[in-house]
Amino acid sequence: MNKPYWGLWSLLLAALAFFAFLSFWQEGITVGGLEIKTATFARDLGIEPGDDGSANTDSLKNKKRASGKAQDENWRAPMDTTAKNILFIGDSMLEGLAPRLAKYCDKNGHTLVEVIWYSSSTLYWGQSDRLANLIAKYKPNYIFVCLGANELYVPNIKHARRPYLKKILAEIGDIPYVWIGPPNWDEDTGINDLLDQETDKGCFYLSAHDQFERSRDGAHPTRASAHKWMDRVVKWIGTSGAHPIRLDDPGEGIGRATHIIVYQPPT
Repeated sequence: MNKPYWGLWSLLLAALAFFAFLSFWQEGITVGGLEIKTATFARDLGIEPGDDGSANTDSLKNKKRASGKAQDENWRAPMDTTAKNILFIGDSMLEGLAPRLAKYCDKNGHTLVEVIWYSSSTLYWGQSDRLANLIAKYKPNYIFVCLGANELYVPNIKHARRPYLKKILAEIGDIPYVWIGPPNWDEDTGINDLLDQETDKGCFYLSAHDQFERSRDGAHPTRASAHKWMDRVVKWIGTSGAHPIRLDDPGEGIGRATHIIVYQPPT
């Protein structure tokens, strides 16, 4: 580059540095009786000068936090009081959960299609087209899923199961859903972390830390305990779920799903 251009660039850089300095100076500067007003472009960037004249990036951070907070306040959908066509899929845990959900559906005008696939997991649902076919047939506008209990001990689970979980969630698509996590009776190898990471905010109910009374196998909650489990899920949907729907208290007891479909264990 020619020397004249070097000189021009040096002048421009010096001028830019001077105005940048002024932009962080809290008071005007008086030179020879002439008051020079400070620039404002630093403030336009959201960076306010601190008390000592140094750049205060807290202002920008606070603005970002405020923006994020506003988004967080709006991530929940408003309460939907319309009647829903609910699809509930999962493993054998549905034996205890679904009859109690059916009671809520009876009370609140929802229909319920219950699909139990014994000994199933995200692997089997993800490898098959059953969910896609069920959605196409019954056209649910709300979905419950309870899977993961058969995957508590899967090694390297995040690598092994993530593709199948993603496929399930892709098939659910834009349909509002709630994924009920497994009722841990032992430490898992990461299934709950995986579900929490991949599901949408406010769509995963963590059951692992709930208290349960267990049946003889030591894994399944008793029927009474499963009913209380479903009650907790329903309460969570109303207070913390991303898609709250009308689930007024139906009182004690259970109901029966509109349709019940049973698949035998995978072979």
